[in-house]
Amino acid sequence: MDIIRLIDKPEAIGQVATWYHEEWGHLGPNRSQAELTHTLSQYLQLAGIPQLWLALHNNVPVGAIQLRYQENPQYPADSVWLGGIYVSPSYRGLGIAKALIAVAEQYALAFDADDLYLQTEAKNLALYHSLGWQLVATLPYSDLLVSVMRKSLERENHDTRN
Repeated sequence: MDIIRLIDKPEAIGQVATWYHEEWGHLGPNRSQAELTHTLSQYLQLAGIPQLWLALHNNVPVGAIQLRYQENPQYPADSVWLGGIYVSPSYRGLGIAKALIAVAEQYALAFDADDLYLQTEAKNLALYHSLGWQLVATLPYSDLLVSVMRKSLERENHDTRN
């Protein structure tokens, strides 16, 4: 498995938009495949935040993760968030989400992020707890409750020069 940035495989935007629409399209407006495709084009940059990575198996996208600012308006505008963490169903349970999260955490360190946030459904809490994330809030989001989690990043254990 390889992990690359979206800018290195921009033709994957359509696939990622399809995943996101099928997984989360029911959660509100601005989630049609066309709108998601447009939004994902903002991730086509060499450096900075937002950023999106793809997990590839035999050069075919099988997963994605985003790093962006302020996913939830109840948090500061400069808070850094993981989002759009998705792995194709046939590839789940193989450690792909963990690998994507590790890449995004490393990148966040290079931008001096001390903490990362994410929001997730209850079914995913065990994964994030196992990776050192802590539950900080449960908030309404569209037609469900989401768990907001935070992870403090430890600089002394990471080399951010690459």
